[in-house]
Amino acid sequence: MDFGCDLNTRMVDGVGVLSFDRVTIREAREFLRVLESLGRYVTRETGLRILLDMSNVEYLSSTALGHLVGILKKSRASQGVFKLCCLEPPIQEIFDVMRFDKMFEVFASVEDAVASFQKGTEGVKEAVQA
Repeated sequence: MDFGCDLNTRMVDGVGVLSFDRVTIREAREFLRVLESLGRYVTRETGLRILLDMSNVEYLSSTALGHLVGILKKSRASQGVFKLCCLEPPIQEIFDVMRFDKMFEVFASVEDAVASFQKGTEGVKEAVQA
């Protein structure tokens, strides 16, 4: 899975963990392209287990929020699981105010999020090929 940008992909216990080197307002357009690509990928593949590590995401536009919701819906429709972790305080505040924290499973760390995949998601396909 190649999405471009400064996106890092790795497998952790059968979960595709995606992270970025840095996303600020300057990288917002490229970040949107990556989310669009991820949305298309999730539509084509079934049973993916994806964790988006947001630790280096400093800016999130309303369009990006819409893409995240779209990825979540597409993932569920294809029997996959899509979770988020490590939201920076300003991003966490947006999620709280907009009540996205009720829609998404959001975890404080990669480790906590990966452990959550092991509970009740057996048989779901790996998101990133090693």
